[in-house]
Order: sequence, then C-alpha cells, then structure tokens
Amino acid sequence: MDQQTAFRRAEKQYKVRDGLLDLSTVIDLSVTSRTEGVHELCLTYELCSPSALPFQLFTRTRPRAFTIDGHPGLIIIPNPFTDEAQRWLARKCLCDCTRPPNRTNLDPFFELPSTSLFTLASEANDTTRPQCLIDSRILSDSFDSTVTKPKDTFYSQSASPQALLDRLRWCTLGWQYNWTSKLYDLGVSEFDPELNELMQAIAVAITNPTRAAANSCSDNTYDGTQYESHAGIINYYDERATMAGHVDKTEENMDAPLISFNIGLDCVYLIGGTTRDTVPTPVLLRSGDVLAMCGESRLAYHGVPKILANTSPAYLTDLDAGNNDVVAGKYPQWQYFAPYLSTHRVNCNARKCL
Repeated sequence: MDQQTAFRRAEKQYKVRDGLLDLSTVIDLSVTSRTEGVHELCLTYELCSPSALPFQLFTRTRPRAFTIDGHPGLIIIPNPFTDEAQRWLARKCLCDCTRPPNRTNLDPFFELPSTSLFTLASEANDTTRPQCLIDSRILSDSFDSTVTKPKDTFYSQSASPQALLDRLRWCTLGWQYNWTSKLYDLGVSEFDPELNELMQAIAVAITNPTRAAANSCSDNTYDGTQYESHAGIINYYDERATMAGHVDKTEENMDAPLISFNIGLDCVYLIGGTTRDTVPTPVLLRSGDVLAMCGESRLAYHGVPKILANTSPAYLTDLDAGNNDVVAGKYPQWQYFAPYLSTHRVNCNARKCL
C-alpha cells in the first residue's frame, strides 16, 4: 500500500529527468484562456513604483493578476516588471543582499568578507587583480562548536569566491532566521530599504482585489498600507535544486501576506492545503512572476520540485543586456550576471513578523 502523502507523490512526479517530464497538467498563466479553475482578478489599487528609483519598475500600474480554485488567498501577478527592473533585482539579490550582516548558508563555515561573493568572483576574471581565497572557519577558533561539521572536506579548506558562489543556497534578510531552532533568534539587520518599498507596493496593490467575472469575492482583505518587510529569504536554485514542501509559520503575524518574486529560470511550483494529504496544484512560475500567499493560503504547504533548464529570458542571459542600465556602474559588468542567470533561479520572499 502506498503510504506517501499526496504532496509527496506530486513532488516525485515532477522530479523526473527533463526528457520524461510531463507539463501538460501544470497551470501556465500565459495561456489562461485554456485553463479551468483559474480566475482573473481586478486589482483595486495601483502598483506604484517607489519614487526614489531612477528607472521604471513596472510595465503597467494595474497588471493582470490571478487566483486558482481551491487556494483562497493565493494571488499571482505574471511578470509586472520591466526588463531593467528584473536585472536590478538580480543585482540586488546577488550583490547587495548577500553581504554582512545578512547571513548565508556559507557563513558558519567560511570567513566571508564584506564584499559579495558575486563581486569577488567577477573580479577574479580580471587577471590584473590579485587572486584571493576565503578561509574556512572549521579549523579555527571562530567556528561555532554547536554547528555540525559537514562531511564534505570542501568546507574545511580555503576556497575561491567562484567555488563558494557555486554553493550559495540562501541568504536571510532583516530578522535573521535560525534554520535549527526555526526561530528569528540570530539578531536583526536592516531589511534592504528598496526591496521593502517594492514589497510594500505589491502589498498595497493586492489589497481587496475583485474577481473580474463576478466583481466580488475578495481574495485578500489585509490592509497593504500596514505591511512592512521584517524578514526575508533569498533562495538560489541551480538546475538540479528543489525545495521540499513546507509551511512558513514562524511569524506571529499570519494575517499579512507572504510575498515573493522570481528571477531567472522557470520552475514548477506546488501549492497544496493545510496538510500534506491535500493534492497540490502545479503552477509554472516564470522570471518576474510575483506570488502572494494571503488569507487561507498563508498556511498552505508549498514547494518547488523542478527547475526548468534553458528557460531564462534573453534580457537576462544576453551578455550585454544590462550594460546601459541606470545602475550598471555600481555593479560588475552584465557579462558576469548573464551566465549565472542562464543556469539559476533566484527567489526572494518577504514577510511581516509582528
């Protein structure tokens, strides 16, 4: 007898090799006219760019938005961003947010410098610059003895910035999350102000939407003007990475939406119910898509069983795509971002804790 939960069976269904992958039952919001159970939402409030940004963040002030039967409170906005905005978000997630005092999965094991790994890895390609190695903590007095030492000997020796960048899996923003205790007990850093303004703009825009066909039935009653990003996590997925089904429930405030955006490769996203026994719905998330878990969906199991290779858009993967962006001079040349985004998905999520 099959003892696996419905969520686990769905995860296994989409973890197969690309040649065996069947996406025919995955909801693709780019072809909603052929999708049953998907409902378009009318946003009551405009999606407004933060005034301080020197470029346009969104392509329109009232983008299309959708919800899905069986998942009340789930709101998806297919890519509302300009191409330049997506490149800006990639730069922030790879360069700005991975620096101390924010923590990454590598911090317990390496003496990470104040300069981001991505910046150091790009500089390593410049033969006129001195090459650097980053020291391991494991054999030094700075190693936390309560942390389990990895069996992989990679972590007990010095490593190049590029080698560490290849193993970057997550970083935490604002309130620092402890993956062992499942609490925000590792201190507080400032949540990136520009990302916070972006999340606040999304929270306002998705307040009290109405269904286009019925002009009723709000899928999110939370007042977005009260939203503030206290904590966040940026996940870095390579083509083989997955995220097991889970529920985000550490926060005291479970009324405010959990908001996220995606940059880079497409993925299959599973959204279920309040137990693993609910059959989840598979959704295709593309670069730039915004997803908000509001209301009942805030306590739903969700996960990512599959990253889809070769799906990043050209405005991210072309080597010279970002050379003329307003902020280009503050970051490494785009030729270093393009290969990374060709083979990775970056997901940034934020939540209000109190």
